[in-house]
Amino acid sequence: MSPGGQTHRMSVNNSTRSCGIIPRVKLIPEIRLLLLPTRERAGFESGKENIINHYYSDQDTYTLIDAVSVILKVPREQVWEMYGCFLIQYTMETGWDDLIRSMSPNLKGFLDNLDSLHYFIDHVVYKANLRGPSFRCEDNPDGTITLHYYTGRPGLYPIVKGVLREAAKRVFKLDVSLSITGRTQRSVQMATGERIEEHVIFLIKTQNTTQSNEDALGTAAAPINNNYNIRLTHHDFISTFPYHFVVDQDCKIVQVGKELYNHVPRDLLVVGTPLMRIFEVTRPQIPLDFDNICNFINAVFVLQVKTTPMEFRRSNKRANVDCQPTEQEPQQTTGSQHLKLKGQMMLMASGSHIMYLCSPYVTSIPELLQYGMRLTAMPLHDATRDLILLNQQRLSDVEMNLQLEANNEQLENMAKDLEIEKGKTDALLREMLPPTVAHQLKQGLSVDAREYEEATVMFTDVPTFQQIVPLCEPKDVVHLLNELFTKFDRLIGLQKAYKVETVGDSYMSVGGIPDVVEDHCEIICHLAMGMLMEGKTVCDPITGNALQIRAGIHSGPVVAGVVGAKMPRYCLFGDTVNTASRMESHSPIGRIHCSENAKICAERTGRFEFEGRGKVPIKGKGDMNTYYLMRSYKRSVWEIIDRKRDENIQSIDGYTELREGFVDDAVNKVIQRQSKTCTVL
Repeated sequence: MSPGGQTHRMSVNNSTRSCGIIPRVKLIPEIRLLLLPTRERAGFESGKENIINHYYSDQDTYTLIDAVSVILKVPREQVWEMYGCFLIQYTMETGWDDLIRSMSPNLKGFLDNLDSLHYFIDHVVYKANLRGPSFRCEDNPDGTITLHYYTGRPGLYPIVKGVLREAAKRVFKLDVSLSITGRTQRSVQMATGERIEEHVIFLIKTQNTTQSNEDALGTAAAPINNNYNIRLTHHDFISTFPYHFVVDQDCKIVQVGKELYNHVPRDLLVVGTPLMRIFEVTRPQIPLDFDNICNFINAVFVLQVKTTPMEFRRSNKRANVDCQPTEQEPQQTTGSQHLKLKGQMMLMASGSHIMYLCSPYVTSIPELLQYGMRLTAMPLHDATRDLILLNQQRLSDVEMNLQLEANNEQLENMAKDLEIEKGKTDALLREMLPPTVAHQLKQGLSVDAREYEEATVMFTDVPTFQQIVPLCEPKDVVHLLNELFTKFDRLIGLQKAYKVETVGDSYMSVGGIPDVVEDHCEIICHLAMGMLMEGKTVCDPITGNALQIRAGIHSGPVVAGVVGAKMPRYCLFGDTVNTASRMESHSPIGRIHCSENAKICAERTGRFEFEGRGKVPIKGKGDMNTYYLMRSYKRSVWEIIDRKRDENIQSIDGYTELREGFVDDAVNKVIQRQSKTCTVL
């Protein structure tokens, strides 16, 4: 609703803030159907025209409007006027209709209050600081209205025609005609530089209405009761309006309110001082002279004191001027804060004087104290008192809400940290126990021991570990086992087996527990070959060669359950565990030693190559028929360990490399004798 504002907004959500580019939805049919070619002609990227809460340059607006004008083959001014109509339509359909209807009972009052509405929207609702236009109305003897429109962006006056026609029709049920009786431009020197200001004069008449122009437009004069002639004395007036001032046609001080002496040097508050020496205008951004004030008479004026009494004294002291307060001068209570005033400029009946009725622009008690003021400085009739108190309550609520939000954020962060720690605990519990068992324990349920009819247990170890430990630093031993077992853990996840525990260099794993699967032995066999291959990638810290490991596998019935409360462990019991351990301890270096039960079970689901070892005396078991696992016909070693091979030096299936570490029984007996001899020594 701000034709001539500072920037544009290409958004369907906040069209009330400026005259923005035509939104993408709810357009008149011709424009809606031609939006895509319009956007392409204007050079906008897809989606750029409808980004919410974003401001675009004036050039974007003009480019799009020119594109619409060319495609629709209508004058640019007509497109702007169509947009003005749509702007009111959209504004009232998106929640502003009650505010607009409550502004005034007639069109003239609506126009007179447009500037204050813009101030409210820009500075209170959105805090956008836009440079809006200004409107000023004059009553004509024939009941028509002369509207003066001032803007810093020339050429947008057709928007005003569309806005006024649509507002009159929707709000006041009027059909009005607008004709332009004058259009001028002038250069205005501002603090930020020179700018062009356009002044357009409209004549507004009603059409096809039974009401007179005076009644419809709101220009009928109210009867005046002249039975009383009450006058205020000068003292009463400056006390009733303690912050006002009156200036003449040259914008020089004629009269000031008594409270201004506490914020402005007394030497400046004398008759004849130019207003520019005392105040600078914050809003509207215009030169502070009589004509400009009259042109923007309906705008909210915000003025700021240029020099405080304290600064004025310091300046005089530097100039060696005695500025001690006289007996008649009131005691100054302010510090160095520059007071802001917000109020209304009123052209007095003489036509040559302007009165500024205002209040301190203070919204909270801290601001009040900054200016050295107290609530008693505000007249009882001034709503600023209520504003300060209500805003203070609001600030207290805001501060409490911010504290609550901070506490909530802290609690959320703590909850996130707790969730992270809980996740770590759950992950650790899942590592220590099977997932299903861990879930039962977290639910507070007891986990009963269970007997499995058949599972496959495997032990692996490093045969030379006892020779490595005495000759290495402790940290090297830990590093060796950590590197080896980390690789084994990865293979456990790949093969979907379960890691039971590690003791020293011994690594125990099982297939078919706790989740019963038919191919449990096949899983363990693949796991064993993968472990032998991965062991070769670990360096023996003594010899510098690839580390050699061995494995023992046996299948049979197993009992499993959770043992312990402080540090619960999922343990396996039964002869199958013992036999698997014996298979491992009686295995040559670099071999996978399997019992006959394990061989039969593996061949039930998988296809493997086994090499018979014959009957072997097993401690505590007697002679047992055992086998060496050589290869799998289903999967290559590279598939088992999930690594790419070097095509230039490595075999296709990897079993050639796997056999390089195999040791036969004859060599194994020599190694064992040498190991025993070394041990005795």
